[in-house]
Amino acid sequence: MESVLFQTGIVSASLQVILDRFTSFAHKELSLLFGFDNNDLNKLERTLFKVQSLVDNVRAINHSSSCSSHNKAQHLWLRDTQNALHEAEDFLDELALEISKLASADVNLDFTNKDQVRNLVFSKFKFSIPSQMVKMQNKLEELAREMDGSFVDELHKLGMPCSTVGNFQTSSLLDESVVIGRESDKREVIKLLLDEEMGGRSNLSVIAIVGMGSVGKTTLAQLVYNNVDVDSNFDLKIWVSVSVEYNIERVTRSIVECACREKVKLSDLEPIQMRLEEILNGKKFLIVLDGFWDEDEHNWDVLCLPLRVAARGSRVLVTTRSMLVSRIVATASPYQYHLKTLSDEDCWELLKQRAFSNMRHDTNKQLELRETGFKIAQKCDGLPLAARVLGSALRFRSDEMEWDAVLKSNTWDIPENRSQVIPALKLSYDLLDACLKRCFAYCSIFPASFEFKKDDLVQLWVSEGFVQPRGTRRAEDIGKQYCDILFQRSFFQCSHQDLQTQPVYKMHKLIHDLAQFVSDEVCLRMEDGKSLPWGDLRCVRHSSLVCKDIKVETLKAFLKCGRLRTFILLSQGVCQMDQIPYEFFLNLRYIRVLNLSFSNISELPNSIGTLKHLRHLDVSETHVEKLPESVTDLNGIEILKLNNCFKLLQLPKMIKNLTNLRHLELDIKRQISSMPMEIGKLTNLQTLSAFIVGKEKGQCIEELKDMRFLHGSICIVNLENVTNMREAVAAKLEQKPCLEGLELQWNEFKDGLEEQQILAGLQPHNRIKWLTITGYGGLMFPGWLGNPTFCKIERILLQNCRYCKVFPSLGQLPMLKHLY
Repeated sequence: MESVLFQTGIVSASLQVILDRFTSFAHKELSLLFGFDNNDLNKLERTLFKVQSLVDNVRAINHSSSCSSHNKAQHLWLRDTQNALHEAEDFLDELALEISKLASADVNLDFTNKDQVRNLVFSKFKFSIPSQMVKMQNKLEELAREMDGSFVDELHKLGMPCSTVGNFQTSSLLDESVVIGRESDKREVIKLLLDEEMGGRSNLSVIAIVGMGSVGKTTLAQLVYNNVDVDSNFDLKIWVSVSVEYNIERVTRSIVECACREKVKLSDLEPIQMRLEEILNGKKFLIVLDGFWDEDEHNWDVLCLPLRVAARGSRVLVTTRSMLVSRIVATASPYQYHLKTLSDEDCWELLKQRAFSNMRHDTNKQLELRETGFKIAQKCDGLPLAARVLGSALRFRSDEMEWDAVLKSNTWDIPENRSQVIPALKLSYDLLDACLKRCFAYCSIFPASFEFKKDDLVQLWVSEGFVQPRGTRRAEDIGKQYCDILFQRSFFQCSHQDLQTQPVYKMHKLIHDLAQFVSDEVCLRMEDGKSLPWGDLRCVRHSSLVCKDIKVETLKAFLKCGRLRTFILLSQGVCQMDQIPYEFFLNLRYIRVLNLSFSNISELPNSIGTLKHLRHLDVSETHVEKLPESVTDLNGIEILKLNNCFKLLQLPKMIKNLTNLRHLELDIKRQISSMPMEIGKLTNLQTLSAFIVGKEKGQCIEELKDMRFLHGSICIVNLENVTNMREAVAAKLEQKPCLEGLELQWNEFKDGLEEQQILAGLQPHNRIKWLTITGYGGLMFPGWLGNPTFCKIERILLQNCRYCKVFPSLGQLPMLKHLY
């Protein structure tokens, strides 16, 4: 298979990410602490920008030229460039971790003393940091010179690089006899177009047809545009194919030209809009804007200015892949029509319409191929374009073995798919920002139809370094925004809602195929011991293992991926693997994400302490009894997941050293009996699902006082160990505005008056959304429970409060929905 590195933009995306990180890191740490000459840093930065420009130019050559004589050489250059970038990123990451470790260590270190800091950091490395920077510079310069010399002729021939984004033009013409499965959708959209009550007082209403690429939005618009009832209802009908490279003047001119049926020489917006007003004034019109991408609300408002002269009942019909566009343009929510995929049966009808066109009279052959053909139609996962393209590909293949080969092929291995389906889907990908491209491509390590929650995926992205905090915005919040954008642009679909009414997402099968296509050699997924056809394993950075019975030999296959950053077990049920070889971690020291959940392991080898880059460790649903103390040397860890580890008896004693830890997930109900000493030093914690109050200093509730970034919910148990109101107030629950849920739990009844004072001191912030109080022994509840300032609280659960004589006054809580 011809390499797709130059088509995907994944190298360019990696470059953009490392440029952002280098620029901030170089000027904040390298120059300030190590005294590097700014000229040297600027030189390295210029080299990175030059390499980025060359990568973009190489992609332009391959998109603009049919000549493939240099494709192999270009692929090798891009692969080497990507490897060099990843190595540079690993180097900067290691430096940043050492500086962070020094900053958080209990040592008398003066950060204004550059010599002291420099010597301490240098002592941690086997190499000279300045020489490593020079080596990085030289390697990138060599790659830049190589590409400059080899492909300068192509660049001169092409001139300025062309846009790599496709520009698919459409018209209103359609052969309705080949359309299958859209009668119901056609009726619904026509009903919206002809509804006289629609739009209220406004003369003009806008309807949006929204859906993923290739689902049939244009076809549906063509169907309604050419309908007899629609035709007779409007004085004027206009069809405009909106280019990806959106331009208000061009779109307005296209509307004028379609209305006049002649070329317009006007170029400025003012005369074009005035001309359009003259044409539309007092007319009842229908304008179709097919393939609308622009998500700028101001641009839409400007485009619509000449349409205000419409007669009552005028309509604009917009087709778009973006839910954000549909929300901007549609007159109201009911006028956003979400177009769903076809059924497998309709896909089969569409596929065989073309596939059997050469064997219409050979019913025996049709029967012979029917079963395999229907399975191929299922691979289309409801996309009519895929069904039509595969049908055309099968038209000249009448042998059952050939059909079976198509069934077993990957989407991008079929030439017709590669030239038609993938480009149509990839158009949306090409328009993503570099950071989003990397996040999307990463999703190829999950199996097709894999279901995931937003928070889990965002945590992975953050751990991989794909998402960086900006100013006061958390990386997690930015990551959630990324996830929302990918959902709005139809890369993700909502599968269902979980028990907490949170959306669970999945990817359409062909969108998943696109993710595999664009991730190329960077991501590897092994299922039941079989991986996708692969190239150089040294290029692999992210991997997953999907199977039930995992043997040690299976793990050894991953040791060839020396720079691996991600290893995720995605078990089908409970994985039978019960141990991790000691040398596994020694050979994969660049791992950032390690997920061993749902396996049978009972311990982790001490060699895990060599994973300096580790950010994300998940051993949920395992038999792990304790974590090695060496884990606490990994100060880069940001996420530690220990959910439902029912044999886990204690956390590492020195967990306080993990000062970068942001998420600590554990289930205390059948797990640990006490918190480690001085856990309050983990002031960056955003998730702490439980806290067990102890009696000793360093385990008291006061440890919570500086955890002001806590989000989500927390369960605080053993509150009988809080001795007075002063201790309760010291937890500063009132100063944790991002907490949404709070559970307060006593396991022993004490003096009622004392407990009343303690509960009064445990007042949370008034933004809390749910509250549970269990085992409280006071005679009455404090005044804050029921205070109208708690205007967001939706759910309250009071249980086993057996001595309470007075029920709290809750009638002034405006959002309260559930009371137990």
